[in-house]
Amino acid sequence: MKKNIFIALCIFISNIILAQNTIEQKLSELLTINKTPGINFSIIHSNNVQENYSAGYADIEKKEKMTPKHCMFSGSIGKTYAIAVIAQLVDEGLIDLNKKYIEYFPELNWLHKLPNIDDFTVLQLMQHRSGLPRYAFKKDVWEIAKSDPNKVWTYKDRLSFVFGDSAVHQAGDGFAYSDTGYLLLGMLIEKITNKHYYDVIEERILTPLELKNTYAAKNRKYPNASNTYSKEEIFQMPGPVFVNGKCKFNPQLENAGGGFVNTAADLAKWAKLYYNGVPFSDSMKNIIQTISPDGKNVYDGWHCGAGIFILETKFGRAYGHTGLMVGTRSIMLYFPELGTSAALQMNTDKPDGDLGLLGNLEVLMELTTKPNYEKQ
Repeated sequence: MKKNIFIALCIFISNIILAQNTIEQKLSELLTINKTPGINFSIIHSNNVQENYSAGYADIEKKEKMTPKHCMFSGSIGKTYAIAVIAQLVDEGLIDLNKKYIEYFPELNWLHKLPNIDDFTVLQLMQHRSGLPRYAFKKDVWEIAKSDPNKVWTYKDRLSFVFGDSAVHQAGDGFAYSDTGYLLLGMLIEKITNKHYYDVIEERILTPLELKNTYAAKNRKYPNASNTYSKEEIFQMPGPVFVNGKCKFNPQLENAGGGFVNTAADLAKWAKLYYNGVPFSDSMKNIIQTISPDGKNVYDGWHCGAGIFILETKFGRAYGHTGLMVGTRSIMLYFPELGTSAALQMNTDKPDGDLGLLGNLEVLMELTTKPNYEKQ
């Protein structure tokens, strides 16, 4: 009997080691395919067992290996924290989703320089249906960010880049992904709570949910920061984004449009909490996860709700978000049929190859969900 148990244990351990080696081999292949210095991947299974994997370099110049402890900008994934807080404030009766946004700011005349400002509701902002043009890809934004790396950006500073621009579409009659609209949501959170945006996220989301490796992107230095490497022309910052441990620009620019630095492990944890509706009510979860009237098939099979993308994958339906920031690409997904969440980060903003973020994540999911002996 003891001999059989010993043999079974040896097989179990051997299988785990084999799976680990296979995943590491695949990660090495993905480094080459994507031409990215490093990758971090994390998966949380239905039984809440979490596995974290890393490959490549966090810093090429220093020959510093990538580890699961390394943090990177997560770009637009940060929008999900804003949505979670808005949902809480709705639950508390402090925000009405169907109220015109401008009704919360009758004193701010300068907001009327924005197109459609009198027409869209809070919910339409959340769903990217406001018709607001994007400020984040304006060339002037990044010229200023590069030339004045210590600049502390105000909401008006950011929004001014689209003052006087034409609307992309009429409010509530179309889909146009817009970081601009999420800046307005950040302003609303500050107005309702009478607190700074990042303090609200810390108090309501990061601390109670123990997301200990998620940091507000409000200065140029971070704990355990991976260096990142930019190739996207719009950012105008080719090469390493951190020099002597300091970011080349002030990422406080991003605010509620993104605005956070995370480990992949924390992103996977947040995905499972957020898409299960842990921080807010079931009624708000249903609103968030409902495909909007203009949100069907907005990106090649990706549908949009309120701060969420809904898509079909090799593992069934998934809820998630992606993120682009200077030098990084990120994705987090939750698979309700599996009860599994996963996140992947690369320290390049322009990976090569045809896989895309979803394809890379699915390749690694195939190795970490099959076989599933280690989850029994």
